[in-house]
Amino acid sequence: MLRVETEFLPLFEEKLAAVLDGARTRSALDEPMRYACMGGGKRVRPVCVALGALAAGGDPLSERTAELAVAIELVHSYSLVHDDLPAMDNDDMRRGKPTVHKAFGEATAILVGDALLTLAARVCTEGAANHGAAFAAAGREIMRGAYDMAAGQAFDLAGMRTKEEFLAMYSLKTGALIRSAVRAGAVLWGADGETLAAAEEYASALGLAFQLADDLLDIGEQGSIVSAIGETETRRMLEECTKRAVAAAETLPASGPLSDYALALAARRK
Repeated sequence: MLRVETEFLPLFEEKLAAVLDGARTRSALDEPMRYACMGGGKRVRPVCVALGALAAGGDPLSERTAELAVAIELVHSYSLVHDDLPAMDNDDMRRGKPTVHKAFGEATAILVGDALLTLAARVCTEGAANHGAAFAAAGREIMRGAYDMAAGQAFDLAGMRTKEEFLAMYSLKTGALIRSAVRAGAVLWGADGETLAAAEEYASALGLAFQLADDLLDIGEQGSIVSAIGETETRRMLEECTKRAVAAAETLPASGPLSDYALALAARRK
């Protein structure tokens, strides 16, 4: 059974640091890029790549899996840097420290986001050259998720009022990268159509559960589904999504780690 905290995440963090070190340009972007990516975060999307590998019966601790996980975390980090900008959500703090635009300036933050997304594409294309067609197909899943995530941000900027509007936005802004992470890990290790369908069902339920749990932790803040449907209904939906994720996991290889992760995300307190 994969032990995420003690086995996969240290491998991932080492690979992420190596990729950032290899991308240094001796420019003003080097420090803020590391600032945006290192030293915090739940690392949900990289873990989902490892879980996708497990779902296909693959090796979550291989070099290829770690590279894919780095690519999707670079996409996620870029999205946070841009999401925090004054023109977007205008946040001052992220992961317990000033946001990139607060620490380094707005123009630098825009360039950092641009550079991180481009670096993610570079990791995908170099991985395809080094590892072959399966890595290329997995990288395509990640880039597809990145595109959908941007569409979700556009929905968010437009504002939501109803349950249906929130769910449509969550499916893209939060769910797209989680789905693409699980699918990428599974595609990398040769998942067939049936396995991919079950992995996607798992990831879709997991992504919504993750967002609902976040909303419940941040009750009182504006812009969450709790304001539209109330705390009780949000908790009911969280329980339902978690059950869906566990049920899908039980149809896949290594169902234990997948089920455990879904339960842990739903029950977290921070």
